[in-house]
Amino acid sequence: MGATSFMHEVGPEFGMALQITNIVESARQTLAPVGNTLSDTWAALIGDRVAAWRVKNAAAIQMAVDGEVKALGLKIDRAKIPERYAMTWFEEATKQDEPEIHQLFARLLARAAAGDEDAADRRHLEVLTHFTPKDAQVFHWYFAREAEGRQTFLAEHGVWADVRNELGNDSWMSIEHLLALGVLERRFDVVSREGGFMGRDEWAASADLTSTERGMSLYRACKPAAAEE
Repeated sequence: MGATSFMHEVGPEFGMALQITNIVESARQTLAPVGNTLSDTWAALIGDRVAAWRVKNAAAIQMAVDGEVKALGLKIDRAKIPERYAMTWFEEATKQDEPEIHQLFARLLARAAAGDEDAADRRHLEVLTHFTPKDAQVFHWYFAREAEGRQTFLAEHGVWADVRNELGNDSWMSIEHLLALGVLERRFDVVSREGGFMGRDEWAASADLTSTERGMSLYRACKPAAAEE
């Protein structure tokens, strides 16, 4: 099953508000000759199994998109979604089969269709492809602690203790992953401590965690509706 038939099989029955197949239709027509060529290679390499898996994912994420449009109360306009963004979103979103990640992709698309500049930044799509469900949980947990629109510097050891206590011991791995993805960053500060050796002040490095501009933008684009927070 090639790219052409794949997009048609999802069909309009999965929702009328913002159909994910329609947002890529014009770009699909442009790419049709390439898609027909690729379909033979696709079938030869992996047959229909992966294609069917992505159709199933597309159906699930369509339901998520419909739910987010309703929950966020948005006025959508497909024309606000650039074709390049639409194709990238569709390509990456249908590779996901975890509800937590579907939800993040759905919020991005819904807000992008409403003209939200943060959600329309296609760099966020690449970041979300690396998220695990645990990453998504820790991502929301961390940014819910920050005042919206403001960077907050939190002592790393305090974050380490709190996130493990609230979300489990494996949650620190997600903090490390968010650091690697550029969603969070670690900053060091040198502080003076009184009463050191021979009564002299001592200097020590203190590590803090804070959100990056990318991280704050991604959270604005993916945060839940106010009633869900």
